[in-house]
Amino acid sequence: MADNTSRQDGLQPTHEQSPATLGDEGVSSPKVQPKNQDENAPEPTKDAKKKHGFFHKKDKENASDPTEKKAEAEKVEKVRGVPPASPNTVAREQEKDRQEHPVKDKDPNQKDDEPKEGEDDGLTPEQRIENALKEVEATPNGLSAAEVKTRFDKYGPNALEEKHENKFWAWFKFAWNPLSWTMEVAAIIAIVLIDYVDFFLILGLLILNCTIAWFEERGSGNAIAALASQLAPTTKVLRDGEVQSTESANLVPGDIVLIRLGDVIPADAVILADTLKIDQSAMTGESLPVNKGPGDLIYSGAVIKQGEVRAVVTKTGKNTFLGQATELIRNVEDTNHFQKVLRSIGFFCIGIIVFFIAFELAFAFGYHKNYCTGDGERKCPSLNNILVILIGGIPIAMPTVLTVTMAIGSGQLAAKQAIVRRLTAIEEMAGMDVLCSDKTGTLTLNKLSVSDAKVYGAEATDEAKANVLFTAALASKPENEDAIDIAMVKCCSDEQKKKLLTYRQLMYHPFDPVGKKTFAKVKDADGKNFYAAKGAPQIILREASNNSEIKEAVEADILQLAKGGYRSLGIATSDDGNSWKMIGIVPLFDPPRHDTQSTIVKCGEMGIQVKMITGDQLAIAIETARLLGLGQNIHTTDKIDDLAEEALEKMLMEADGFAQVFPEHKFNIVKGIQHAGHTVGMTGDGVNDAPALKQADIGIAVHGATDAARDSSDIVLMTPGLSVIIDAIIGSRKIFQRMRNYSMYTLSVTVRICLTFGLLTVIWDFFYPPIAIVILAVVNDGVIITISRDRVKPSQEPDHWDLGEIFATAIALGSWLALSSLVLFWLVHDTTFFQRNFGLATLGDDRIRGLLYAQVSISGLATIFVTRSRYLAYMERPAVIVMVAFVLAQIVASILGAYGLDGYPNGPFSWRGAGWGYVLVAWIWCIIWFIPMDFIKLAIRALGKRMRGKRVNKKIAAEKSAASTPRPSQQGRMSQQGRPSQQGRPSQQAQRPGTIAQNPNGTPRDLRDPTKMPREEMRSPTVRSRTNQPSQGK
Repeated sequence: MADNTSRQDGLQPTHEQSPATLGDEGVSSPKVQPKNQDENAPEPTKDAKKKHGFFHKKDKENASDPTEKKAEAEKVEKVRGVPPASPNTVAREQEKDRQEHPVKDKDPNQKDDEPKEGEDDGLTPEQRIENALKEVEATPNGLSAAEVKTRFDKYGPNALEEKHENKFWAWFKFAWNPLSWTMEVAAIIAIVLIDYVDFFLILGLLILNCTIAWFEERGSGNAIAALASQLAPTTKVLRDGEVQSTESANLVPGDIVLIRLGDVIPADAVILADTLKIDQSAMTGESLPVNKGPGDLIYSGAVIKQGEVRAVVTKTGKNTFLGQATELIRNVEDTNHFQKVLRSIGFFCIGIIVFFIAFELAFAFGYHKNYCTGDGERKCPSLNNILVILIGGIPIAMPTVLTVTMAIGSGQLAAKQAIVRRLTAIEEMAGMDVLCSDKTGTLTLNKLSVSDAKVYGAEATDEAKANVLFTAALASKPENEDAIDIAMVKCCSDEQKKKLLTYRQLMYHPFDPVGKKTFAKVKDADGKNFYAAKGAPQIILREASNNSEIKEAVEADILQLAKGGYRSLGIATSDDGNSWKMIGIVPLFDPPRHDTQSTIVKCGEMGIQVKMITGDQLAIAIETARLLGLGQNIHTTDKIDDLAEEALEKMLMEADGFAQVFPEHKFNIVKGIQHAGHTVGMTGDGVNDAPALKQADIGIAVHGATDAARDSSDIVLMTPGLSVIIDAIIGSRKIFQRMRNYSMYTLSVTVRICLTFGLLTVIWDFFYPPIAIVILAVVNDGVIITISRDRVKPSQEPDHWDLGEIFATAIALGSWLALSSLVLFWLVHDTTFFQRNFGLATLGDDRIRGLLYAQVSISGLATIFVTRSRYLAYMERPAVIVMVAFVLAQIVASILGAYGLDGYPNGPFSWRGAGWGYVLVAWIWCIIWFIPMDFIKLAIRALGKRMRGKRVNKKIAAEKSAASTPRPSQQGRMSQQGRPSQQGRPSQQAQRPGTIAQNPNGTPRDLRDPTKMPREEMRSPTVRSRTNQPSQGK
């Protein structure tokens, strides 16, 4: 997020800024030569181009309520009562000022002999403007409401044509995944064997799963779409002679739009007046902003980096350059981390199924001699029997349940004012262990309060202080809804506000990230013209003619104010725009939000390390960190590009925050933390936050974010501050727990089905009717979808997919369940245990199938109570809907176990009921075997932790050995794009708290020795590192 309230003040890293254009042309930044340098000057280095090209600090801060800002701006403008100058007057004054003070900044990508875009047509800017207006049949005064309606009907909305997914395909996609393909193979086998009943039941199971998922996703999607409609971008447009605010989708060719710094250009347009610097890298690949002037074409989707202009819209919607390009990439999809997890689970299931099918067929044909006797129903029982493993072994409902779980969860997050733009971001947010947060508007209120001004060159009387504030108001334009401009006018006394009515702004130069200031040409009541400026005090001081007289006092005041948490705004005046005099500093304060400190504490309790990233001066950042309860280990970014990779990652992880950052530093910080093995969330609201938001595993656009920030994010917050992020984190962790619980359950069922019925066939040559497994899957999978609404406890640490533990637990629980079924079958089939001890009847194979159905169904679905609990099942109450679903499913299972299907199907697959006596046996048997399952689960978890501990110890030992061995210096440096090289990359564990790193002399040391840690850090939980790698794209 950009720091709006600091964009003009002295709290930016001025030693890396391009020079101001406020005065003597010969004055330059201490480290960077001005862009208006001599043509023979050496070409800037690549690093300098990177720092001072694409990545600039933006000025627009949108974290506070835009509606409130607009109302304040209108109220202030009424106070000022400044009537708008006629377009001709403004044009003359601006042209005159440009001639007196030409802008000498030059596009670094443009050579002296290279024509600007549009100049190769041989036309002057005026001619190109005239042609553009003729082409769209418009005038500089804008369109009327009637003309807008006519053109809107003709051209349609200014929006890319939405790809409305075909409802049938939206349903069908749930049947198009590897797990479903296995079921479809089973259906094909059934139809080949002319087993119509099984074929239609398998088909019905597929249709049921797809339909449930489709309805759930559609319902959640509608709820999100309703809330997301509040995010429609708006544009200022000149219609009926008045400036209006309208949704960008309502623009038509011929509209006159007003665009300025931070805006995303809403449509292809031609500039009518003034100049811009825009970033169109998304369209053209240009890495640095380019200059655009009158008559130049600007593209929809480009971002304004400097200036403000009026432009005539020439193309809208799909006819724009961006619209045409978008059509070429509309169907491109990314494979995300969640899909990779599903693929791994699918391969696990398919591997087990293929093994047992091959195992069973080998024994059926080779040992039991169950050959096929022809084509048709029941002619090849061995092939019919493998349908049991195919149908029962594949967790057909898994993609549906997991997708529905995330869709329902996203709807729940939307109810808490967090819009999920990428569904799988929920899964990644559950594992977030580092949150990089901007300060202004997120950690703070972004509501400025003004203190007593500092006065220079005169006695600090009340009148002199008031004059400094009045001059600052003259250099402001509150109708731009800028927080600083509004604050400057509001702080004036009633008398000064009346005096403002007698002044007229002839020209206004908006803030730009290079000059770090605004200035205006003003005419007073006596008709005298003069200039007023406000901006970074270091910039104002450097350009001031009284620099030598006041420099020491100004620098002392800036430092003193910064230590107190104040930002400084330098104020200057000039008679001719060339010779400036600095008259004072206005102190500004942005207080923390009331909920910020508690939010940071909660993040620490949840294993998330919060790092503050701000463009403010180091002293301000440290003071703000103190007020918020963050650590005081705040770094500037001077050495980020110079550190070796190991040292860089160590510094990134130990730091509590970063000050004086540029956008490329945000990107590099996020990238570096990811390479240290962490899952990173990034909050932002501005255009210059977009690269970091896109790079982060979870990009979070905060309340009031610009279009560019929202487009680059995964989650959009609709309420101010960070507290809603806590709700989102808790919600995502609950969703993750449900997905993990279900995955462990369904994999256990897969192992159990394959083992049970595979071994029954191999050992006893016992066949089981596929129709029974189909019914079992329909009933149990139909009710298990309620797990998406289960009552769970969110983890206190970041979650991750530990597939090794999940697979091991599934194999252990599945094997235990299979053993329970095999022992029960042996007692009923090969002994007279139940006849002798309980007086029950002897069962034939057909009735044993009824008993097995009840036992497999009850014990299988009951497994969810084991996998959903963190410790013992009886200690964590499930949701009522889950309990009701279990009871209903087992009532059906008990009835089918007691009565069967009256001998259907015939032959070796005949299924009859076992009677209610044996159904009671099945319930008691399941309860007895259920009790040890919690301890099996806990034993597997403990074994997994022990194995992970051994691996960590081996890594530590290897690091100790490496630390004691001399080695060449690391060459892994951060590249210009923030991509660390892989050479010499340290182990993940080396960057985690509590593990071994190196002292400067090469000896190992503990990064988090409790005896040396501040008390605040000792209270904070250790941050865990995820074992999986960061997500590769969005």
